[in-house]
Amino acid sequence: MRTLLALVLAMSTTAGCADDAPIEPSTDADAPPAPRVSLSPDGRMEVLLNAYYLQEEATRSLRSGTEPAHVDETLRKLSGLGVTLVRTNAFNDDPAKVGDTTIQIDPLVFDEVALHGLDVVLARAHASGLRLVLPLGNYWDDFGGTRQYCRWAGLPDPKRGDARFFTDPNVRALYLAWISALLNRVSTVDGIRYGDHPAVFAWELLNEPRGDGLSPDGAQMRAWVDAVASHVKSLAPTHRVAVGEEGFETSFAGHDEAFWRDAGRDWMFRSGSSFALNTASPWIDVATVHLYPDGWSFPRRLVTRGATRWISEHAAIARGLGKPLLVEELGLRDDGMVPLLEDRRAWMRAVFDAMRTTGAAGGGPWQFAYDARPADDYTFRWLDGTAPDDPRNAYADLVQQLAATR
Repeated sequence: MRTLLALVLAMSTTAGCADDAPIEPSTDADAPPAPRVSLSPDGRMEVLLNAYYLQEEATRSLRSGTEPAHVDETLRKLSGLGVTLVRTNAFNDDPAKVGDTTIQIDPLVFDEVALHGLDVVLARAHASGLRLVLPLGNYWDDFGGTRQYCRWAGLPDPKRGDARFFTDPNVRALYLAWISALLNRVSTVDGIRYGDHPAVFAWELLNEPRGDGLSPDGAQMRAWVDAVASHVKSLAPTHRVAVGEEGFETSFAGHDEAFWRDAGRDWMFRSGSSFALNTASPWIDVATVHLYPDGWSFPRRLVTRGATRWISEHAAIARGLGKPLLVEELGLRDDGMVPLLEDRRAWMRAVFDAMRTTGAAGGGPWQFAYDARPADDYTFRWLDGTAPDDPRNAYADLVQQLAATR
């Protein structure tokens, strides 16, 4: 394993970055491990990978009358790497994909083939020994998002991340009705109601909800969290519930204000949504946090320290509330501030170490893909016929090592 000093030296000489200041190493490398609020009966970490596309792949196989080969390949490879949790979409409200993979065409008007695709995903995951973390909707426009619900409710000029999604009673009624329909669905594959399905590890209220346009104290977002999470719990009392948030805050409480101001990231602490307040909800079982230094414009010199601090501070807050923390999305762009794979791998090692030592309950990087799937800026794979440590597989061997030492 490369040392953090090696990461500092290698990355400080990388050209093409906007911030030429030296990269600082992670801190507290020799600190004793923090206690973990675990999701596992044996106290070990859960290894989570994202494969958001499984419902779409299963649905397209159904429409073509073929076996869901891409679903099976993905689950087989994740299981082979030692992954325990798979995060994948349990929704699809995309108006551009009606007749292809869209589940909800209009409010409570469903495409049965697309829902059957989700049935297939749950059944195949269960057969593979994997458990699913299932977001119920999206803040962003992808697959419909908050904009689509505001459009369905007849609100004027709906927009991406529309704050009215969280405050308008008609929008909330539509969303709760969708959740009721989904969790009360009985799978056509195995006859199990979704709210009781053993493949489900946790339901997420929304992918990456943000508080833009909401009350700056986080109260409006917390009210939405309570309303939706209590509804999910009433329908799936034995399943865990998570928010699906990135970890932003309404103040610096529990965080190193001087560090984050020096990093120029103070906007992350005046977001209209409070990680601590949301996690404290009595209907939330699991805290969630995401981590994207490129997308959040971390200074290059703090790409490692900022990442490990983000994890350690949120793990401490969650631990204080008696809740486990999942670092369920994280990554550096292939073409971003750390362009060399060797350096991104060193960063990933440092982040995995931080998850282990600061008491996170688990997590893993975005985004795993089957061999033939087009790549995004974060994609990695385990190509057929290769060892996990083949350089073409980027982080597959690091995930396997994390699973072996969790």
